[in-house]
Amino acid sequence: MTSEAELASDERQRIGAPNVGDVIRTYMKLREQKAAIEAEMKDRVSSLKAKMEKLEAYLKTQMDAQGLTSFKSEYGTAFLTTTDYANVADWDVVLDFIRTNEAYDMLEKRVSKIAVRGYIEQAKAVPPGINYGTKLEVNIRKPGAKAED
Repeated sequence: MTSEAELASDERQRIGAPNVGDVIRTYMKLREQKAAIEAEMKDRVSSLKAKMEKLEAYLKTQMDAQGLTSFKSEYGTAFLTTTDYANVADWDVVLDFIRTNEAYDMLEKRVSKIAVRGYIEQAKAVPPGINYGTKLEVNIRKPGAKAED
């Protein structure tokens, strides 16, 4: 015996109009497939990166031992480069230094969207010089999962 829901589902499919539940179910299946593929790729890439790092360490050791800065082969060239990095250990100390020495060029040019949102909520206006907006997106969650605030 065929239920009313099955008949309705069959009719929607016949005319090309799936019901919302069917769309959500399909979306959830696709999201699960995507997550599984991404997890597998992440593991595979991580394994490859670890192997590459070992090879890089070997080449670095060999360059150091031979007093060289590069190796050239028919397969490519390995060479040393110097890369700078900077991160903050203590923001209070850094900001005090920047103010004292007027070294404002050490800061990046961006604003915190959370702070801007807070200002807008309090002042009921967008701060001067800032473009602010929101967008509405469709999100789908598993049954029983807590909605994000």
